[in-house]
Amino acid sequence: MRRALVGLILLLAGCARNARPADGVEATSKAEAPEPETPHYEHIFMMPVERSLAEASKLLKEGGWVLQPMEDPKFLLTEWKSAQLGTKSWGYMSDGDHIRYLVAGEPLAERQSIVRIFRMRRVAFSNDAEFRYDGKTGEIVQKHLVMEQFEQLMRARGAPVTLAQQATDIAPWVELDGAIQGTRDLKLERDLTLRLESRPSLETLTGTLRLTRDDSLARDPSFYLKRWRQEVQEPCERKVAGFQSLLRPGQMVLVGEQLGTREVPATVGDMACEAAQAGLGVTVGLSIPDKEQARVDAYLASKGSPADQDALLHGDFWRKQQQDGRGSRAVMELIDRARALRAAGHKVSVVAFDTDTNNGSARDARMARTVLNAHSARPQDVFLVLAGNAHTRLVTGVDWSKDFVPMSKHLVESVRDLKILEVGYAQGRRWGCDLEPNNEMVCNVMGITPGPRVEIRPETPVGIRMLPELDDEGFHGFLDVGALTASLPAIALRGHDAPESEPGAPGAPAPGPAQMVDRPAPAMRAKPAAPANSEAPAPTQPAAPAATGTGAPAQPQKQ
Repeated sequence: MRRALVGLILLLAGCARNARPADGVEATSKAEAPEPETPHYEHIFMMPVERSLAEASKLLKEGGWVLQPMEDPKFLLTEWKSAQLGTKSWGYMSDGDHIRYLVAGEPLAERQSIVRIFRMRRVAFSNDAEFRYDGKTGEIVQKHLVMEQFEQLMRARGAPVTLAQQATDIAPWVELDGAIQGTRDLKLERDLTLRLESRPSLETLTGTLRLTRDDSLARDPSFYLKRWRQEVQEPCERKVAGFQSLLRPGQMVLVGEQLGTREVPATVGDMACEAAQAGLGVTVGLSIPDKEQARVDAYLASKGSPADQDALLHGDFWRKQQQDGRGSRAVMELIDRARALRAAGHKVSVVAFDTDTNNGSARDARMARTVLNAHSARPQDVFLVLAGNAHTRLVTGVDWSKDFVPMSKHLVESVRDLKILEVGYAQGRRWGCDLEPNNEMVCNVMGITPGPRVEIRPETPVGIRMLPELDDEGFHGFLDVGALTASLPAIALRGHDAPESEPGAPGAPAPGPAQMVDRPAPAMRAKPAAPANSEAPAPTQPAAPAATGTGAPAQPQKQ
Protein backbone atom coordinates (compact mmCIF):
# COMPACT_ATOMS: atom_id res chain seq x y z
CA MET A 1 0.00 0.00 0.00
CA ARG A 2 1.60 3.25 -1.13
CA ARG A 3 1.58 6.36 1.06
CA ALA A 4 1.82 9.96 -0.03
CA LEU A 5 4.06 12.08 2.21
CA VAL A 6 3.10 15.70 2.61
CA GLY A 7 5.50 18.29 4.06
CA LEU A 8 4.14 20.82 6.53
CA ILE A 9 5.95 23.92 7.75
CA LEU A 10 6.19 24.29 11.51
CA LEU A 11 7.82 27.45 12.85
CA LEU A 12 9.38 27.26 16.30
CA ALA A 13 10.42 30.44 18.13
CA GLY A 14 13.41 30.53 20.46
CA CYS A 15 16.21 32.66 21.94
CA ALA A 16 14.46 33.76 25.13
CA ARG A 17 15.80 36.73 27.04
CA ASN A 18 14.96 38.18 30.40
CA ALA A 19 13.89 41.80 30.41
CA ARG A 20 15.68 44.10 32.82
CA PRO A 21 13.51 45.58 35.59
CA ALA A 22 12.59 49.23 35.20
CA ASP A 23 14.89 51.82 36.73
CA GLY A 24 14.38 52.20 40.43
CA VAL A 25 12.78 48.76 40.81
CA GLU A 26 14.66 45.93 42.48
CA ALA A 27 15.18 42.77 40.47
CA THR A 28 13.19 39.74 41.46
CA SER A 29 14.82 36.44 42.31
CA LYS A 30 12.79 34.56 39.69
CA ALA A 31 13.37 34.96 35.96
CA GLU A 32 10.58 36.54 33.96
CA ALA A 33 8.79 34.60 31.24
CA PRO A 34 11.05 34.20 28.20
CA GLU A 35 10.20 36.13 25.07
CA PRO A 36 10.71 34.24 21.80
CA GLU A 37 12.91 36.07 19.33
CA THR A 38 13.93 35.40 15.76
CA PRO A 39 17.70 35.94 15.34
CA HIS A 40 18.84 38.82 13.13
CA TYR A 41 22.31 37.32 12.63
CA GLU A 42 23.77 33.87 12.16
CA HIS A 43 25.63 32.93 15.31
CA ILE A 44 29.27 32.07 14.70
CA PHE A 45 30.84 29.47 16.98
CA MET A 46 34.50 30.10 17.66
CA MET A 47 35.47 26.46 17.09
CA PRO A 48 35.98 24.06 14.18
CA VAL A 49 32.80 22.84 12.54
CA GLU A 50 33.71 19.24 13.43
CA ARG A 51 33.59 20.02 17.14
CA SER A 52 30.36 22.00 16.83
CA LEU A 53 28.70 19.10 15.03
CA ALA A 54 30.09 16.58 17.54
CA GLU A 55 28.31 18.45 20.34
CA ALA A 56 25.15 18.69 18.22
CA SER A 57 25.31 14.93 17.74
CA LYS A 58 25.54 14.38 21.50
CA LEU A 59 22.61 16.72 22.07
CA LEU A 60 20.41 14.80 19.63
CA LYS A 61 21.39 11.39 20.98
CA GLU A 62 20.68 12.51 24.54
CA GLY A 63 17.22 13.48 23.29
CA GLY A 64 16.61 9.95 22.06
CA TRP A 65 17.22 10.57 18.36
CA VAL A 66 18.95 7.99 16.17
CA LEU A 67 21.38 9.35 13.58
CA GLN A 68 21.57 7.99 10.06
CA PRO A 69 24.90 7.56 8.25
CA MET A 70 25.77 10.53 6.00
CA GLU A 71 28.43 10.69 3.31
CA ASP A 72 29.02 14.39 3.91
CA PRO A 73 30.38 14.84 7.47
CA LYS A 74 29.04 18.40 7.58
CA PHE A 75 25.46 17.09 7.91
CA LEU A 76 23.63 15.13 10.58
CA LEU A 77 20.28 13.46 9.91
CA THR A 78 18.06 11.61 12.35
CA GLU A 79 15.59 8.87 11.60
CA TRP A 80 11.91 9.69 11.49
CA LYS A 81 10.10 9.55 14.80
CA SER A 82 6.33 9.39 15.19
CA ALA A 83 5.17 12.54 16.93
CA GLN A 84 1.38 12.17 16.91
CA LEU A 85 -1.15 9.73 15.50
CA GLY A 86 -4.45 10.41 13.82
CA THR A 87 -4.22 14.18 13.26
CA LYS A 88 -6.59 15.87 10.86
CA SER A 89 -5.04 17.78 7.93
CA TRP A 90 -6.91 19.36 5.02
CA GLY A 91 -10.06 17.60 6.14
CA TYR A 92 -8.47 14.15 6.04
CA MET A 93 -7.52 11.97 8.99
CA SER A 94 -3.78 11.16 8.74
CA ASP A 95 -2.01 8.00 9.75
CA GLY A 96 0.42 10.04 11.84
CA ASP A 97 2.80 13.02 12.12
CA HIS A 98 6.51 12.25 11.85
CA ILE A 99 9.49 14.39 12.90
CA ARG A 100 13.17 14.26 12.09
CA TYR A 101 16.13 16.66 12.45
CA LEU A 102 18.64 17.84 9.90
CA VAL A 103 21.77 19.58 11.20
CA ALA A 104 23.85 21.49 8.67
CA GLY A 105 27.34 22.66 9.60
CA GLU A 106 29.14 25.39 7.68
CA PRO A 107 32.87 25.99 8.20
CA LEU A 108 33.88 29.65 7.91
CA ALA A 109 37.49 29.37 9.06
CA GLU A 110 39.67 27.02 11.09
CA ARG A 111 37.99 28.16 14.34
CA GLN A 112 34.72 29.58 13.05
CA SER A 113 31.58 27.67 12.14
CA ILE A 114 27.82 28.01 11.81
CA VAL A 115 25.39 25.26 12.74
CA ARG A 116 21.77 25.32 11.58
CA ILE A 117 19.22 22.85 12.95
CA PHE A 118 16.11 22.13 10.88
CA ARG A 119 13.04 20.44 12.29
CA MET A 120 11.43 18.47 9.48
CA ARG A 121 7.83 17.29 9.64
CA ARG A 122 5.69 15.13 7.43
CA VAL A 123 2.16 13.77 7.63
CA ALA A 124 1.47 10.30 6.21
CA PHE A 125 -1.91 9.53 4.62
CA SER A 126 -3.14 6.13 3.52
CA ASN A 127 -3.80 5.93 -0.21
CA ASP A 128 -6.75 3.57 0.28
CA ALA A 129 -9.49 3.34 -2.30
CA GLU A 130 -12.98 4.00 -0.99
CA PHE A 131 -15.56 1.33 -1.97
CA ARG A 132 -19.32 1.77 -1.62
CA TYR A 133 -21.55 -1.30 -1.79
CA ASP A 134 -25.19 -1.83 -2.61
CA GLY A 135 -26.77 -2.91 0.62
CA LYS A 136 -29.10 -5.39 -1.05
CA THR A 137 -27.00 -6.97 -3.77
CA GLY A 138 -23.53 -6.49 -2.26
CA GLU A 139 -22.16 -5.21 -5.56
CA ILE A 140 -19.73 -2.25 -5.85
CA VAL A 141 -21.61 0.84 -6.98
CA GLN A 142 -18.90 3.54 -6.52
CA LYS A 143 -15.11 3.62 -6.08
CA HIS A 144 -12.92 6.68 -5.12
CA LEU A 145 -9.11 6.81 -5.08
CA VAL A 146 -9.19 9.37 -2.26
CA MET A 147 -5.49 10.15 -1.79
CA GLU A 148 -4.38 9.84 -5.42
CA GLN A 149 -5.95 13.18 -6.40
CA PHE A 150 -4.74 14.76 -3.15
CA GLU A 151 -1.18 13.60 -3.80
CA GLN A 152 -1.24 14.95 -7.35
CA LEU A 153 -2.46 18.30 -6.05
CA MET A 154 0.37 18.57 -3.52
CA ARG A 155 3.00 17.58 -6.10
CA ALA A 156 1.77 20.29 -8.43
CA ARG A 157 2.51 22.92 -5.78
CA GLY A 158 6.29 22.35 -5.80
CA ALA A 159 9.07 19.91 -6.47
CA PRO A 160 10.41 18.03 -3.40
CA VAL A 161 13.86 19.60 -3.55
CA THR A 162 13.27 22.60 -1.30
CA LEU A 163 16.42 22.06 0.73
CA ALA A 164 18.64 21.03 -2.18
CA GLN A 165 21.10 23.59 -3.48
CA GLN A 166 19.99 23.21 -7.10
CA ALA A 167 16.84 21.98 -8.80
CA THR A 168 18.74 19.03 -10.22
CA ASP A 169 20.63 18.30 -7.00
CA ILE A 170 18.62 15.80 -4.97
CA ALA A 171 19.92 16.04 -1.39
CA PRO A 172 19.92 12.86 0.74
CA TRP A 173 17.25 14.22 3.09
CA VAL A 174 14.73 14.88 0.29
CA GLU A 175 11.93 12.34 0.16
CA LEU A 176 11.00 11.54 -3.44
CA ASP A 177 7.41 10.65 -2.60
CA GLY A 178 6.44 13.98 -1.07
CA ALA A 179 7.59 17.58 -0.52
CA ILE A 180 9.45 17.64 2.80
CA GLN A 181 10.43 21.03 4.18
CA GLY A 182 12.38 21.97 7.30
CA THR A 183 12.23 25.07 9.47
CA ARG A 184 14.85 26.32 11.92
CA ASP A 185 14.42 24.89 15.41
CA LEU A 186 15.55 27.95 17.34
CA LYS A 187 15.02 26.33 20.72
CA LEU A 188 17.33 23.42 19.92
CA GLU A 189 19.88 25.81 18.41
CA ARG A 190 19.74 27.80 21.65
CA ASP A 191 20.34 24.60 23.66
CA LEU A 192 23.37 23.83 21.50
CA THR A 193 24.71 27.36 21.91
CA LEU A 194 24.43 27.17 25.70
CA ARG A 195 26.12 23.77 25.61
CA LEU A 196 29.06 25.13 23.62
CA GLU A 197 29.38 28.61 25.13
CA SER A 198 28.44 28.22 28.79
CA ARG A 199 31.31 25.92 29.60
CA PRO A 200 33.45 26.55 32.70
CA SER A 201 36.53 28.69 32.16
CA LEU A 202 39.83 27.09 33.09
CA GLU A 203 42.17 29.10 35.31
CA THR A 204 45.79 28.14 34.69
CA LEU A 205 48.03 28.71 37.69
CA THR A 206 51.58 29.74 36.86
CA GLY A 207 53.53 27.06 38.76
CA THR A 208 56.10 25.79 36.30
CA LEU A 209 54.15 26.56 33.14
CA ARG A 210 56.32 27.44 30.21
CA LEU A 211 56.80 31.20 29.78
CA THR A 212 56.95 33.26 26.63
CA ARG A 213 60.08 35.12 25.64
CA ASP A 214 60.50 38.71 26.77
CA ASP A 215 58.87 40.75 24.02
CA SER A 216 59.58 44.17 25.54
CA LEU A 217 62.30 45.01 23.00
CA ALA A 218 59.99 44.06 20.12
CA ARG A 219 57.04 46.16 21.22
CA ASP A 220 55.97 48.95 18.96
CA PRO A 221 55.19 52.30 20.64
CA SER A 222 51.53 51.78 19.74
CA PHE A 223 51.44 48.81 22.16
CA TYR A 224 51.69 50.90 25.32
CA LEU A 225 48.93 52.54 27.33
CA LYS A 226 48.93 56.31 26.77
CA ARG A 227 47.22 57.52 29.95
CA TRP A 228 50.50 58.60 31.58
CA ARG A 229 50.94 61.30 28.90
CA GLN A 230 47.55 62.94 29.51
CA GLU A 231 47.17 66.04 31.68
CA VAL A 232 44.05 64.60 33.35
CA GLN A 233 44.86 60.93 33.47
CA GLU A 234 41.57 59.66 34.88
CA PRO A 235 38.51 61.88 34.32
CA CYS A 236 36.03 59.27 35.71
CA GLU A 237 33.38 60.11 33.14
CA ARG A 238 30.97 57.19 33.64
CA LYS A 239 29.00 56.41 36.78
CA VAL A 240 27.59 52.97 37.55
CA ALA A 241 23.89 53.24 38.37
CA GLY A 242 22.99 51.63 41.69
CA PHE A 243 26.53 51.83 43.08
CA GLN A 244 25.87 55.05 44.99
CA SER A 245 24.03 53.26 47.82
CA LEU A 246 27.17 51.17 48.45
CA LEU A 247 29.52 54.15 48.72
CA ARG A 248 30.31 54.02 52.42
CA PRO A 249 33.54 53.39 54.37
CA GLY A 250 34.43 49.74 54.86
CA GLN A 251 32.03 48.39 52.22
CA MET A 252 33.28 45.28 50.42
CA VAL A 253 31.81 44.28 47.05
CA LEU A 254 32.72 40.99 45.37
CA VAL A 255 32.18 40.81 41.62
CA GLY A 256 31.93 37.33 40.08
CA GLU A 257 33.12 37.79 36.52
CA GLN A 258 33.48 35.97 33.23
CA LEU A 259 37.21 35.96 32.53
CA GLY A 260 38.81 37.66 29.55
CA THR A 261 36.38 40.48 28.76
CA ARG A 262 36.82 44.21 28.27
CA GLU A 263 33.59 45.21 29.98
CA VAL A 264 33.91 43.78 33.50
CA PRO A 265 37.32 45.25 34.47
CA ALA A 266 36.29 48.55 32.83
CA THR A 267 33.13 48.72 34.95
CA VAL A 268 35.03 47.90 38.14
CA GLY A 269 37.41 50.71 37.19
CA ASP A 270 34.44 53.08 36.88
CA MET A 271 33.30 52.05 40.36
CA ALA A 272 36.80 52.64 41.77
CA CYS A 273 36.84 56.09 40.13
CA GLU A 274 33.48 57.02 41.58
CA ALA A 275 34.43 55.88 45.09
CA ALA A 276 37.76 57.77 44.94
CA GLN A 277 36.08 60.97 43.75
CA ALA A 278 33.64 60.64 46.64
CA GLY A 279 36.64 61.01 48.96
CA LEU A 280 36.79 57.36 50.02
CA GLY A 281 39.84 55.14 50.10
CA VAL A 282 39.64 52.35 47.53
CA THR A 283 41.26 48.93 47.36
CA VAL A 284 40.86 46.89 44.18
CA GLY A 285 41.37 43.15 44.63
CA LEU A 286 42.52 41.22 41.55
CA SER A 287 42.96 37.49 40.95
CA ILE A 288 46.71 37.84 40.38
CA PRO A 289 49.27 35.72 42.28
CA ASP A 290 50.43 37.46 45.45
CA LYS A 291 54.06 37.04 44.36
CA GLU A 292 53.31 39.76 41.76
CA GLN A 293 52.38 42.25 44.52
CA ALA A 294 55.79 43.95 44.56
CA ARG A 295 55.62 44.59 40.80
CA VAL A 296 52.07 45.92 41.13
CA ASP A 297 53.04 48.26 43.96
CA ALA A 298 56.06 49.51 42.01
CA TYR A 299 53.84 50.23 39.03
CA LEU A 300 51.26 52.09 41.14
CA ALA A 301 54.06 54.37 42.39
CA SER A 302 55.49 54.92 38.88
CA LYS A 303 54.60 57.32 36.08
CA GLY A 304 53.19 54.47 34.00
CA SER A 305 55.72 54.98 31.19
CA PRO A 306 56.50 52.26 28.64
CA ALA A 307 59.46 51.14 30.73
CA ASP A 308 57.20 50.89 33.78
CA GLN A 309 54.67 48.85 31.80
CA ASP A 310 57.42 46.51 30.62
CA ALA A 311 58.53 46.02 34.24
CA LEU A 312 54.97 45.13 35.29
CA LEU A 313 54.51 42.63 32.46
CA HIS A 314 57.85 40.93 33.12
CA GLY A 315 56.29 38.89 35.93
CA ASP A 316 55.68 35.19 35.34
CA PHE A 317 51.91 35.63 35.67
CA TRP A 318 51.77 37.86 32.60
CA ARG A 319 54.25 35.83 30.53
CA LYS A 320 52.85 32.31 30.87
CA GLN A 321 51.76 30.88 27.55
CA GLN A 322 48.37 29.63 28.74
CA GLN A 323 46.69 32.97 29.43
CA ASP A 324 43.23 32.36 30.90
CA GLY A 325 41.85 35.92 30.91
CA ARG A 326 43.00 37.01 34.36
CA GLY A 327 46.09 38.61 32.78
CA SER A 328 44.19 40.46 30.07
CA ARG A 329 44.80 43.90 28.62
CA ALA A 330 41.63 45.03 30.42
CA VAL A 331 43.10 43.96 33.79
CA MET A 332 46.33 45.78 32.98
CA GLU A 333 44.22 48.82 32.06
CA LEU A 334 42.43 48.58 35.43
CA ILE A 335 45.77 48.61 37.27
CA ASP A 336 46.80 51.63 35.22
CA ARG A 337 43.57 53.44 36.16
CA ALA A 338 44.39 52.81 39.83
CA ARG A 339 47.87 54.26 39.24
CA ALA A 340 46.38 57.35 37.58
CA LEU A 341 43.99 57.91 40.49
CA ARG A 342 46.91 57.72 42.91
CA ALA A 343 48.83 60.19 40.76
CA ALA A 344 45.85 62.55 41.10
CA GLY A 345 46.09 62.38 44.89
CA HIS A 346 43.45 59.76 45.65
CA LYS A 347 43.95 56.94 48.13
CA VAL A 348 43.85 53.86 45.90
CA SER A 349 45.51 50.45 46.35
CA VAL A 350 45.57 47.17 44.46
CA VAL A 351 45.89 43.82 46.20
CA ALA A 352 46.99 40.69 44.29
CA PHE A 353 45.26 37.96 46.28
CA ASP A 354 45.64 34.78 44.21
CA THR A 355 48.21 32.02 44.66
CA ASP A 356 50.17 29.54 42.54
CA THR A 357 50.94 27.13 45.37
CA ASN A 358 47.44 25.81 46.17
CA ASN A 359 44.36 24.64 44.34
CA GLY A 360 40.75 23.79 45.16
CA SER A 361 39.37 24.85 48.53
CA ALA A 362 42.89 25.44 49.89
CA ARG A 363 43.47 28.00 47.16
CA ASP A 364 40.25 29.85 47.97
CA ALA A 365 40.98 29.82 51.69
CA ARG A 366 44.37 31.38 51.06
CA MET A 367 42.88 33.98 48.70
CA ALA A 368 40.37 34.93 51.41
CA ARG A 369 43.15 35.34 53.99
CA THR A 370 45.03 37.71 51.68
CA VAL A 371 41.92 39.83 51.12
CA LEU A 372 41.10 39.86 54.85
CA ASN A 373 44.65 40.91 55.73
CA ALA A 374 44.38 43.86 53.35
CA HIS A 375 40.94 44.71 54.75
CA SER A 376 42.31 44.71 58.30
CA ALA A 377 45.11 47.05 57.23
CA ARG A 378 42.65 49.45 55.50
CA PRO A 379 39.29 48.90 57.23
CA GLN A 380 37.78 52.17 55.97
CA ASP A 381 38.48 51.51 52.29
CA VAL A 382 35.80 50.53 49.81
CA PHE A 383 36.95 47.08 48.64
CA LEU A 384 36.14 46.04 45.07
CA VAL A 385 37.21 42.41 44.65
CA LEU A 386 37.14 40.91 41.15
CA ALA A 387 37.31 37.13 40.71
CA GLY A 388 35.83 34.27 38.71
CA ASN A 389 32.28 33.61 39.84
CA ALA A 390 33.08 30.12 41.15
CA HIS A 391 35.09 31.88 43.89
CA THR A 392 32.46 34.47 44.80
CA ARG A 393 29.17 32.54 45.07
CA LEU A 394 27.98 31.85 48.62
CA VAL A 395 27.23 28.21 47.87
CA THR A 396 29.43 25.28 48.81
CA GLY A 397 30.19 22.76 46.09
CA VAL A 398 30.60 23.01 42.33
CA ASP A 399 30.21 20.60 39.41
CA TRP A 400 33.78 19.37 39.67
CA SER A 401 33.94 19.16 43.49
CA LYS A 402 31.06 18.72 45.92
CA ASP A 403 33.28 19.77 48.82
CA PHE A 404 34.59 22.97 47.23
CA VAL A 405 34.42 25.97 49.61
CA PRO A 406 34.67 29.29 47.74
CA MET A 407 36.55 32.35 48.90
CA SER A 408 33.30 34.18 49.61
CA LYS A 409 32.31 31.72 52.36
CA HIS A 410 35.41 32.75 54.32
CA LEU A 411 34.94 36.46 53.70
CA VAL A 412 31.28 36.57 54.75
CA GLU A 413 32.22 35.29 58.20
CA SER A 414 34.48 38.30 58.84
CA VAL A 415 33.23 41.18 56.68
CA ARG A 416 30.13 43.05 57.77
CA ASP A 417 27.52 43.72 55.07
CA LEU A 418 29.47 41.95 52.33
CA LYS A 419 27.76 42.34 48.94
CA ILE A 420 28.31 39.78 46.18
CA LEU A 421 27.36 40.56 42.59
CA GLU A 422 27.29 38.29 39.57
CA VAL A 423 27.85 39.80 36.15
CA GLY A 424 24.74 40.21 34.00
CA TYR A 425 25.65 40.23 30.33
CA ALA A 426 24.53 39.75 26.75
CA GLN A 427 25.91 37.23 24.27
CA GLY A 428 29.39 38.04 23.01
CA ARG A 429 33.02 36.96 23.11
CA ARG A 430 35.74 36.49 25.70
CA TRP A 431 39.31 35.27 25.90
CA GLY A 432 39.61 31.99 27.74
CA CYS A 433 41.05 28.48 27.95
CA ASP A 434 39.27 25.22 27.29
CA LEU A 435 40.10 21.56 26.89
CA GLU A 436 39.56 20.02 23.48
CA PRO A 437 38.42 16.40 23.10
CA ASN A 438 42.04 15.23 22.85
CA ASN A 439 42.82 16.88 26.24
CA GLU A 440 44.80 19.63 24.54
CA MET A 441 44.32 23.00 26.20
CA VAL A 442 43.75 25.90 23.83
CA CYS A 443 43.50 29.54 24.93
CA ASN A 444 41.90 31.87 22.41
CA VAL A 445 38.88 34.06 21.68
CA MET A 446 35.72 32.12 22.51
CA GLY A 447 32.00 32.71 22.27
CA ILE A 448 30.04 33.19 25.48
CA THR A 449 26.28 32.88 25.84
CA PRO A 450 24.49 33.67 29.12
CA GLY A 451 21.90 31.44 30.71
CA PRO A 452 18.44 32.88 31.45
CA ARG A 453 19.41 33.84 35.01
CA VAL A 454 22.16 36.31 34.04
CA GLU A 455 21.05 37.23 30.53
CA ILE A 456 20.32 40.86 29.69
CA ARG A 457 19.74 42.68 26.44
CA PRO A 458 22.77 44.25 24.76
CA GLU A 459 21.29 47.75 25.15
CA THR A 460 20.86 47.36 28.94
CA PRO A 461 22.65 50.28 30.64
CA VAL A 462 25.57 49.55 32.95
CA GLY A 463 24.37 49.34 36.52
CA ILE A 464 23.79 47.31 39.68
CA ARG A 465 20.53 45.43 40.33
CA MET A 466 20.10 44.25 43.90
CA LEU A 467 17.89 41.27 44.64
CA PRO A 468 15.41 41.39 47.54
CA GLU A 469 17.20 38.39 49.05
CA LEU A 470 20.15 36.09 48.40
CA ASP A 471 19.40 33.92 45.36
CA ASP A 472 19.94 30.17 45.05
CA GLU A 473 23.40 30.67 43.52
CA GLY A 474 24.56 32.78 46.45
CA PHE A 475 24.52 36.30 44.98
CA HIS A 476 22.98 39.51 46.30
CA GLY A 477 22.48 41.05 42.88
CA PHE A 478 23.86 41.64 39.40
CA LEU A 479 26.38 43.99 37.83
CA ASP A 480 25.03 44.54 34.31
CA VAL A 481 27.74 45.28 31.74
CA GLY A 482 26.02 44.69 28.36
CA ALA A 483 27.38 42.63 25.46
CA LEU A 484 30.79 41.11 26.17
CA THR A 485 33.83 41.56 23.94
CA ALA A 486 37.13 39.74 24.27
CA SER A 487 40.15 41.31 25.91
CA LEU A 488 43.35 39.68 24.69
CA PRO A 489 46.28 38.85 26.99
CA ALA A 490 48.25 41.93 28.00
CA ILE A 491 51.41 40.44 26.47
CA ALA A 492 49.81 40.17 23.02
CA LEU A 493 51.54 42.55 20.64
CA ARG A 494 48.36 43.33 18.74
CA GLY A 495 44.60 43.21 19.00
CA HIS A 496 44.15 45.73 21.81
CA ASP A 497 42.97 48.85 20.00
CA ALA A 498 39.21 49.53 19.85
CA PRO A 499 38.52 52.45 17.50
CA GLU A 500 35.10 54.05 17.73
CA SER A 501 34.05 52.26 14.56
CA GLU A 502 35.00 48.84 15.92
CA PRO A 503 32.51 46.72 17.89
CA GLY A 504 33.29 46.85 21.58
CA ALA A 505 34.77 50.35 21.54
CA PRO A 506 33.46 52.80 24.14
CA GLY A 507 30.39 54.45 22.73
CA ALA A 508 30.10 52.04 19.81
CA PRO A 509 26.70 50.46 19.16
CA ALA A 510 26.11 47.00 20.57
CA PRO A 511 27.12 44.46 17.92
CA GLY A 512 25.08 41.51 16.80
CA PRO A 513 26.42 38.00 17.45
CA ALA A 514 27.82 37.64 13.93
CA GLN A 515 29.64 40.96 14.18
CA MET A 516 31.45 40.42 17.43
CA VAL A 517 34.79 39.31 16.08
CA ASP A 518 37.83 40.60 17.95
CA ARG A 519 41.05 41.20 16.09
CA PRO A 520 42.95 37.96 15.51
CA ALA A 521 45.69 36.82 17.81
CA PRO A 522 47.73 33.61 17.78
CA ALA A 523 46.18 30.82 19.83
CA MET A 524 48.08 29.80 22.95
CA ARG A 525 48.17 26.03 22.78
CA ALA A 526 49.58 23.32 25.01
CA LYS A 527 50.81 20.13 23.33
CA PRO A 528 48.89 16.91 24.01
CA ALA A 529 51.99 15.41 25.61
CA ALA A 530 51.64 17.86 28.48
CA PRO A 531 48.02 19.04 28.74
CA ALA A 532 46.93 21.36 31.52
CA ASN A 533 45.37 19.95 34.63
CA SER A 534 41.80 20.78 35.56
CA GLU A 535 40.01 20.31 38.82
CA ALA A 536 36.95 19.51 36.75
CA PRO A 537 36.97 16.45 34.50
CA ALA A 538 37.59 17.15 30.83
CA PRO A 539 34.37 17.48 28.83
CA THR A 540 34.73 14.07 27.19
CA GLN A 541 37.09 12.34 29.58
CA PRO A 542 36.32 10.63 32.91
CA ALA A 543 39.54 11.74 34.60
CA ALA A 544 41.39 15.02 34.93
CA PRO A 545 44.45 15.34 32.67
CA ALA A 546 47.94 15.95 33.97
CA ALA A 547 49.47 19.39 34.35
CA THR A 548 51.89 21.08 31.98
CA GLY A 549 55.11 20.75 33.90
CA THR A 550 54.32 20.10 37.57
CA GLY A 551 52.37 21.94 40.19
CA ALA A 552 50.36 23.95 37.64
CA PRO A 553 46.66 23.08 38.01
CA ALA A 554 43.93 24.75 35.99
CA GLN A 555 40.77 25.51 37.93
CA PRO A 556 37.41 25.82 36.18
CA GLN A 557 35.39 28.95 36.61
CA LYS A 558 31.64 28.54 36.76
CA GLN A 559 29.62 30.20 34.01
